[in-house]
Amino acid sequence: MTDSPARLPPADPADVTLTYQHRHHMGDDADTAPETWRVYADIYDDGTKPVEHVADMDIVAVDLYDTRDPFGLLDDEEADLGLVAGAIFNVRSGRLDQELDDLIEPLGSRILILNSVRLAPRWRGFGLGVLFAGTAIRKLSGGARAAVCYPAPLGETDEGELSEARRERAVNKLGKVWAQLGFEHFRDGVHVLDLNLATLEESLERLHEKAALYRTP
Repeated sequence: MTDSPARLPPADPADVTLTYQHRHHMGDDADTAPETWRVYADIYDDGTKPVEHVADMDIVAVDLYDTRDPFGLLDDEEADLGLVAGAIFNVRSGRLDQELDDLIEPLGSRILILNSVRLAPRWRGFGLGVLFAGTAIRKLSGGARAAVCYPAPLGETDEGELSEARRERAVNKLGKVWAQLGFEHFRDGVHVLDLNLATLEESLERLHEKAALYRTP
């Protein structure tokens, strides 16, 4: 018999709805702007009004064939995207790093970058953020070879700047969190998940089973 959890989230996780938003400026193409998705996790009333904000996530997609210089494109964006770009793309050619190219299955032309996941304070500590993020990655994974992430904490917290030791502990902890989806360390703190394997589906099945402990009658 499975023990009941010591504490419960504010609402049943099964009631959470994910909303996907993508904006595309008519002047942008694959070489001028990455494909950026904002995913909102909310609980709605019986109609269309959100009554509880749970989380939001940013996922960036780059097409390896349509984008002439994916490294340069991402390196011109925010710092973490530039760091990810430096780890997975060849700086000289701009193409996918050869070691990574050999490591993952060849099917698909898109790379998904899990750029950020922000849970509302009331929803933290239940292990649900990884389930929401994995579900969003799965939804956007059509034609994708791999998902990548850089599991590092924000530079500052409510208590101020993180010390080097605390930051290292936080990085190690976050690496274990994303390992629940099958992400494995590749290089320079960047983790990779091969989307052509069954790893993500199997991981999501386990996470849904854990989330079921929080189901309410």
